[in-house]
Amino acid sequence: MKKNDVLQFVKFSVTGVINTVLDYLLFFLFFSVCNWDKNIAQILATSFAMANSYLLNRYWTFGQTGRICTQEIWKFIVVNLLSLLTTLLCLNLFYDSWHLYEVINDILHGLHISFSLHGESAVLACKVLAFPFSSMINFLGNRLWVFKK
Repeated sequence: MKKNDVLQFVKFSVTGVINTVLDYLLFFLFFSVCNWDKNIAQILATSFAMANSYLLNRYWTFGQTGRICTQEIWKFIVVNLLSLLTTLLCLNLFYDSWHLYEVINDILHGLHISFSLHGESAVLACKVLAFPFSSMINFLGNRLWVFKK
């Protein structure tokens, strides 16, 4: 792996952390404070984070210059929609179908930790578990298709 590739991945990771924090804060605001449906909260949070992500990735991570072209924006939107669908799929599988928060609760109880995930905290934990899957889709799509030089 080349030094430039490592630097690009580090920049993508920093951008990802910024956008993930933004996504989680907005999700928490929409879901926990506004009491909106988890799927609507996720779609809105992702939309705001996606706009921020595009600008940071285009200019800083992948060093694109010049005019923004429509094709690049559409590719970016497609990649982020795939990432969003991955998050929604994982969130619903992990929370509604597989109840992974119960597995986490069993582990916590086995470690004699009195904390348990229920309701909002269980949904937020399942969202954290979805992160690696959507991040992989996002990085590969951006590197290999959207901002490919």
